[in-house]
Amino acid sequence: MSDINISYGGQAVIGGVLIQSPKGWSLGIRDKDDNLHRYYEPRIPLVQRNKFWSSPFIRGFGALIDSMYVGFKAITLSEKIYSKFEDEEESLLSKVVTYSVLIAVLLLFIAGPRLLVEMINYPQIGTGLIEGLFRGVIVIIYVYLIGRTKDAQELFEYHGAEHMTIASYEDQQSLEFDNVMKYPKEHVRCGTSFLFLIVLISLLTLPFIPNLDIVMTTVTRLLHVVLVSMISYEVLKFNFKNSDSIIAKVFATPGIWVQKITTKNPSKEQVEVAILSMANCITPVSYTHLRAHETVLDLVCRLLLE
Repeated sequence: MSDINISYGGQAVIGGVLIQSPKGWSLGIRDKDDNLHRYYEPRIPLVQRNKFWSSPFIRGFGALIDSMYVGFKAITLSEKIYSKFEDEEESLLSKVVTYSVLIAVLLLFIAGPRLLVEMINYPQIGTGLIEGLFRGVIVIIYVYLIGRTKDAQELFEYHGAEHMTIASYEDQQSLEFDNVMKYPKEHVRCGTSFLFLIVLISLLTLPFIPNLDIVMTTVTRLLHVVLVSMISYEVLKFNFKNSDSIIAKVFATPGIWVQKITTKNPSKEQVEVAILSMANCITPVSYTHLRAHETVLDLVCRLLLE
Protein backbone atom coordinates (compact mmCIF):
# COMPACT_ATOMS: atom_id res chain seq x y z
CA MET A 1 0.00 0.00 0.00
CA SER A 2 1.20 3.51 -0.69
CA ASP A 3 2.58 6.05 1.71
CA ILE A 4 0.75 9.33 1.06
CA ASN A 5 3.87 11.25 2.10
CA ILE A 6 5.91 9.66 -0.68
CA SER A 7 5.53 11.04 -4.19
CA TYR A 8 6.61 8.78 -7.04
CA GLY A 9 7.41 9.80 -10.58
CA GLY A 10 9.08 8.24 -13.55
CA GLN A 11 9.49 7.92 -17.30
CA ALA A 12 9.87 5.34 -20.03
CA VAL A 13 13.39 4.22 -20.92
CA ILE A 14 14.91 1.78 -23.41
CA GLY A 15 13.20 -1.56 -22.82
CA GLY A 16 11.55 -0.55 -19.58
CA VAL A 17 10.53 1.95 -16.93
CA LEU A 18 12.25 4.36 -14.55
CA ILE A 19 10.56 5.04 -11.20
CA GLN A 20 11.77 7.80 -8.86
CA SER A 21 11.12 8.45 -5.18
CA PRO A 22 12.55 10.95 -2.66
CA LYS A 23 15.08 8.27 -1.71
CA GLY A 24 16.36 7.12 -5.09
CA TRP A 25 15.48 5.79 -8.52
CA SER A 26 14.82 2.34 -9.92
CA LEU A 27 14.89 0.67 -13.31
CA GLY A 28 12.94 -2.33 -14.54
CA ILE A 29 14.26 -3.54 -17.91
CA ARG A 30 13.36 -6.38 -20.26
CA ASP A 31 16.46 -6.99 -22.40
CA LYS A 32 16.54 -7.99 -26.06
CA ASP A 33 16.55 -11.69 -25.09
CA ASP A 34 13.40 -11.22 -22.94
CA ASN A 35 15.24 -11.43 -19.59
CA LEU A 36 14.13 -9.12 -16.77
CA HIS A 37 16.56 -6.90 -14.86
CA ARG A 38 16.26 -4.42 -12.01
CA TYR A 39 18.58 -1.63 -10.88
CA TYR A 40 18.42 0.84 -8.01
CA GLU A 41 20.50 3.89 -7.17
CA PRO A 42 19.98 5.93 -3.99
CA ARG A 43 19.73 9.66 -4.63
CA ILE A 44 18.12 12.49 -2.70
CA PRO A 45 16.49 14.95 -5.15
CA LEU A 46 17.61 18.58 -5.01
CA VAL A 47 14.17 19.67 -3.80
CA GLN A 48 14.58 17.42 -0.74
CA ARG A 49 18.11 18.48 0.24
CA ASN A 50 17.71 21.89 1.89
CA LYS A 51 15.36 24.83 2.38
CA PHE A 52 16.74 26.74 -0.59
CA TRP A 53 15.95 24.03 -3.17
CA SER A 54 12.61 23.20 -1.53
CA SER A 55 11.36 26.79 -1.49
CA PRO A 56 8.49 27.74 -3.83
CA PHE A 57 9.49 28.43 -7.45
CA ILE A 58 13.15 27.49 -6.82
CA ARG A 59 12.00 23.86 -6.46
CA GLY A 60 10.63 23.99 -10.02
CA PHE A 61 14.09 24.65 -11.45
CA GLY A 62 15.55 21.99 -9.13
CA ALA A 63 12.98 19.47 -10.33
CA LEU A 64 13.89 20.27 -13.94
CA ILE A 65 17.59 19.66 -13.21
CA ASP A 66 16.79 16.41 -11.40
CA SER A 67 14.57 15.20 -14.22
CA MET A 68 17.19 15.88 -16.89
CA TYR A 69 20.08 14.41 -14.88
CA VAL A 70 18.37 11.22 -13.72
CA GLY A 71 16.50 10.79 -17.00
CA PHE A 72 19.64 10.97 -19.14
CA LYS A 73 21.54 8.66 -16.79
CA ALA A 74 18.68 6.15 -16.71
CA ILE A 75 18.26 6.08 -20.50
CA THR A 76 22.00 5.57 -20.99
CA LEU A 77 22.08 2.70 -18.48
CA SER A 78 18.85 1.13 -19.77
CA GLU A 79 20.30 1.00 -23.27
CA LYS A 80 23.33 -0.88 -21.95
CA ILE A 81 21.19 -3.33 -19.95
CA TYR A 82 18.81 -3.83 -22.89
CA SER A 83 21.73 -4.67 -25.21
CA LYS A 84 23.30 -6.84 -22.45
CA PHE A 85 26.36 -4.55 -22.35
CA GLU A 86 27.36 -5.84 -25.79
CA ASP A 87 27.42 -2.50 -27.62
CA GLU A 88 30.79 -0.88 -28.23
CA GLU A 89 31.75 2.01 -25.94
CA GLU A 90 31.07 5.37 -27.56
CA SER A 91 34.26 7.30 -28.34
CA LEU A 92 35.02 10.67 -26.74
CA LEU A 93 34.79 12.39 -30.15
CA SER A 94 31.36 10.83 -30.76
CA LYS A 95 30.14 12.04 -27.35
CA VAL A 96 31.39 15.57 -28.04
CA VAL A 97 29.59 15.63 -31.40
CA THR A 98 26.38 14.25 -29.84
CA TYR A 99 26.35 16.82 -27.03
CA SER A 100 27.20 19.63 -29.44
CA VAL A 101 24.27 18.72 -31.69
CA LEU A 102 21.95 18.46 -28.67
CA ILE A 103 22.98 21.91 -27.40
CA ALA A 104 22.57 23.38 -30.89
CA VAL A 105 19.06 21.93 -31.21
CA LEU A 106 18.08 23.28 -27.77
CA LEU A 107 19.40 26.74 -28.60
CA LEU A 108 17.55 26.63 -31.92
CA PHE A 109 14.30 25.73 -30.15
CA ILE A 110 14.78 28.40 -27.47
CA ALA A 111 15.97 31.29 -29.64
CA GLY A 112 14.97 30.18 -33.14
CA PRO A 113 11.26 31.13 -33.00
CA ARG A 114 12.12 34.67 -31.87
CA LEU A 115 14.70 35.10 -34.65
CA LEU A 116 12.10 33.85 -37.12
CA VAL A 117 9.39 36.28 -36.04
CA GLU A 118 11.87 39.16 -36.16
CA MET A 119 11.28 39.04 -39.92
CA ILE A 120 7.65 39.99 -39.29
CA ASN A 121 7.04 43.68 -38.67
CA TYR A 122 4.74 43.27 -35.66
CA PRO A 123 4.63 45.09 -32.31
CA GLN A 124 6.39 43.46 -29.33
CA ILE A 125 3.23 41.82 -27.98
CA GLY A 126 2.38 40.39 -31.39
CA THR A 127 5.84 38.92 -31.96
CA GLY A 128 5.79 37.44 -28.45
CA LEU A 129 2.49 35.66 -29.08
CA ILE A 130 3.63 34.36 -32.46
CA GLU A 131 6.91 33.14 -30.94
CA GLY A 132 5.01 31.23 -28.28
CA LEU A 133 2.71 29.69 -30.88
CA PHE A 134 5.72 28.64 -32.98
CA ARG A 135 7.22 26.89 -29.98
CA GLY A 136 4.01 25.03 -29.29
CA VAL A 137 3.66 23.94 -32.90
CA ILE A 138 7.31 22.79 -32.99
CA VAL A 139 6.82 20.66 -29.85
CA ILE A 140 3.59 19.05 -31.09
CA ILE A 141 5.00 18.29 -34.57
CA TYR A 142 8.22 16.91 -33.07
CA VAL A 143 6.36 14.61 -30.65
CA TYR A 144 3.98 13.47 -33.39
CA LEU A 145 6.75 12.66 -35.88
CA ILE A 146 8.86 10.88 -33.27
CA GLY A 147 5.79 8.91 -32.24
CA ARG A 148 5.45 7.49 -35.75
CA THR A 149 8.64 5.43 -35.37
CA LYS A 150 8.54 1.85 -34.08
CA ASP A 151 10.97 2.51 -31.22
CA ALA A 152 8.93 5.48 -30.02
CA GLN A 153 5.73 3.40 -30.07
CA GLU A 154 7.32 0.95 -27.62
CA LEU A 155 8.59 3.85 -25.52
CA PHE A 156 5.10 5.36 -25.40
CA GLU A 157 3.66 1.99 -24.35
CA TYR A 158 6.12 1.80 -21.44
CA HIS A 159 5.17 5.42 -20.66
CA GLY A 160 1.55 4.32 -20.30
CA ALA A 161 2.56 1.35 -18.13
CA GLU A 162 4.53 3.68 -15.85
CA HIS A 163 1.51 5.96 -15.34
CA MET A 164 -0.86 3.07 -14.65
CA THR A 165 1.47 1.49 -12.09
CA ILE A 166 2.09 4.74 -10.21
CA ALA A 167 -1.63 5.58 -10.22
CA SER A 168 -2.50 2.17 -8.82
CA TYR A 169 0.06 2.48 -6.04
CA GLU A 170 -0.97 6.05 -5.19
CA ASP A 171 -4.55 4.81 -4.92
CA GLN A 172 -3.28 2.36 -2.26
CA GLN A 173 -3.81 -0.72 -4.39
CA SER A 174 -1.48 -3.71 -4.38
CA LEU A 175 0.98 -4.15 -7.22
CA GLU A 176 -1.00 -6.84 -8.99
CA PHE A 177 -1.52 -6.85 -12.73
CA ASP A 178 -5.34 -6.74 -12.56
CA ASN A 179 -5.25 -3.71 -10.24
CA VAL A 180 -2.80 -1.79 -12.40
CA MET A 181 -4.83 -2.41 -15.58
CA LYS A 182 -7.83 -0.57 -14.08
CA TYR A 183 -6.08 2.81 -14.31
CA PRO A 184 -5.75 5.15 -17.31
CA LYS A 185 -2.49 5.53 -19.21
CA GLU A 186 -2.58 9.31 -18.67
CA HIS A 187 -1.44 10.92 -15.41
CA VAL A 188 -1.99 14.49 -14.21
CA ARG A 189 1.59 14.78 -12.88
CA CYS A 190 3.24 13.58 -16.10
CA GLY A 191 6.32 15.29 -17.49
CA THR A 192 4.43 15.75 -20.75
CA SER A 193 1.96 17.95 -18.87
CA PHE A 194 4.93 19.82 -17.39
CA LEU A 195 6.32 20.38 -20.89
CA PHE A 196 2.94 21.60 -22.13
CA LEU A 197 2.64 23.99 -19.19
CA ILE A 198 6.06 25.42 -20.07
CA VAL A 199 4.85 26.06 -23.63
CA LEU A 200 1.52 27.53 -22.44
CA ILE A 201 3.07 29.82 -19.82
CA SER A 202 5.72 30.85 -22.35
CA LEU A 203 2.91 31.91 -24.65
CA LEU A 204 1.45 34.08 -21.88
CA THR A 205 4.75 35.67 -20.80
CA LEU A 206 6.82 36.06 -24.00
CA PRO A 207 4.93 39.18 -25.14
CA PHE A 208 6.48 41.05 -22.20
CA ILE A 209 10.08 40.32 -23.21
CA PRO A 210 11.52 43.07 -25.44
CA ASN A 211 13.03 42.49 -28.88
CA LEU A 212 16.82 42.39 -28.62
CA ASP A 213 19.84 41.40 -30.70
CA ILE A 214 20.67 37.75 -31.39
CA VAL A 215 23.02 37.33 -28.39
CA MET A 216 20.69 38.93 -25.87
CA THR A 217 17.73 37.09 -27.40
CA THR A 218 19.45 33.76 -26.67
CA VAL A 219 20.38 34.85 -23.12
CA THR A 220 16.91 36.17 -22.28
CA ARG A 221 15.23 33.05 -23.69
CA LEU A 222 17.45 30.77 -21.59
CA LEU A 223 16.60 32.78 -18.47
CA HIS A 224 12.96 32.75 -19.52
CA VAL A 225 12.94 28.93 -19.69
CA VAL A 226 14.26 28.82 -16.10
CA LEU A 227 11.57 31.25 -14.91
CA VAL A 228 8.79 29.45 -16.77
CA SER A 229 9.89 26.05 -15.38
CA MET A 230 9.56 27.48 -11.88
CA ILE A 231 6.03 28.73 -12.51
CA SER A 232 4.98 25.56 -14.37
CA TYR A 233 6.09 23.32 -11.50
CA GLU A 234 3.94 25.26 -9.04
CA VAL A 235 0.95 25.00 -11.38
CA LEU A 236 1.54 21.26 -11.73
CA LYS A 237 1.64 20.81 -7.95
CA PHE A 238 -1.54 22.85 -7.60
CA ASN A 239 -3.25 20.70 -10.25
CA PHE A 240 -2.36 17.50 -8.42
CA LYS A 241 -3.47 18.75 -4.99
CA ASN A 242 -6.65 20.38 -6.30
CA SER A 243 -7.57 18.08 -9.17
CA ASP A 244 -11.30 18.75 -8.78
CA SER A 245 -11.04 22.54 -9.04
CA ILE A 246 -12.00 24.36 -12.25
CA ILE A 247 -8.62 26.15 -12.46
CA ALA A 248 -6.73 22.86 -12.14
CA LYS A 249 -8.83 21.27 -14.88
CA VAL A 250 -8.23 24.24 -17.22
CA PHE A 251 -4.45 23.84 -16.90
CA ALA A 252 -4.41 20.03 -16.65
CA THR A 253 -6.76 19.06 -19.49
CA PRO A 254 -4.52 20.17 -22.43
CA GLY A 255 -1.62 18.22 -20.89
CA ILE A 256 -3.82 15.12 -20.71
CA TRP A 257 -4.73 15.67 -24.38
CA VAL A 258 -1.04 15.75 -25.34
CA GLN A 259 -0.57 12.47 -23.45
CA LYS A 260 -2.96 10.87 -25.94
CA ILE A 261 0.05 11.10 -28.27
CA THR A 262 2.88 10.32 -25.83
CA THR A 263 1.25 7.31 -24.14
CA LYS A 264 -0.08 4.10 -25.66
CA ASN A 265 -1.87 1.10 -24.15
CA PRO A 266 0.85 -1.26 -22.86
CA SER A 267 1.04 -5.02 -23.18
CA LYS A 268 0.91 -7.35 -20.18
CA GLU A 269 4.67 -7.83 -20.41
CA GLN A 270 5.29 -4.07 -20.33
CA VAL A 271 3.04 -3.60 -17.31
CA GLU A 272 4.99 -6.37 -15.56
CA VAL A 273 8.21 -4.45 -16.16
CA ALA A 274 6.67 -1.28 -14.71
CA ILE A 275 5.47 -3.22 -11.65
CA LEU A 276 8.98 -4.64 -11.23
CA SER A 277 10.51 -1.15 -11.32
CA MET A 278 7.93 0.18 -8.85
CA ALA A 279 8.46 -2.71 -6.44
CA ASN A 280 12.23 -2.27 -6.63
CA CYS A 281 11.86 1.44 -5.85
CA ILE A 282 9.79 0.61 -2.75
CA THR A 283 12.16 -2.15 -1.60
CA PRO A 284 15.41 -1.54 -3.48
CA VAL A 285 18.02 -4.03 -4.62
CA SER A 286 21.02 -2.65 -6.52
CA TYR A 287 21.07 -4.96 -9.56
CA THR A 288 19.81 -8.43 -10.39
CA HIS A 289 17.69 -10.37 -12.84
CA LEU A 290 15.12 -13.15 -12.65
CA ARG A 291 16.27 -16.38 -11.10
CA ALA A 292 15.85 -19.65 -12.97
CA HIS A 293 12.16 -20.61 -13.41
CA GLU A 294 11.06 -17.46 -11.53
CA THR A 295 8.02 -15.58 -12.82
CA VAL A 296 7.58 -11.82 -12.66
CA LEU A 297 5.00 -12.22 -9.89
CA ASP A 298 7.48 -14.38 -7.93
CA LEU A 299 10.13 -11.67 -8.29
CA VAL A 300 7.79 -8.86 -7.20
CA CYS A 301 6.78 -10.87 -4.12
CA ARG A 302 10.45 -11.59 -3.34
CA LEU A 303 11.29 -7.88 -3.69
CA LEU A 304 8.61 -6.88 -1.20
CA LEU A 305 9.57 -9.60 1.26
CA GLU A 306 13.38 -9.28 1.15
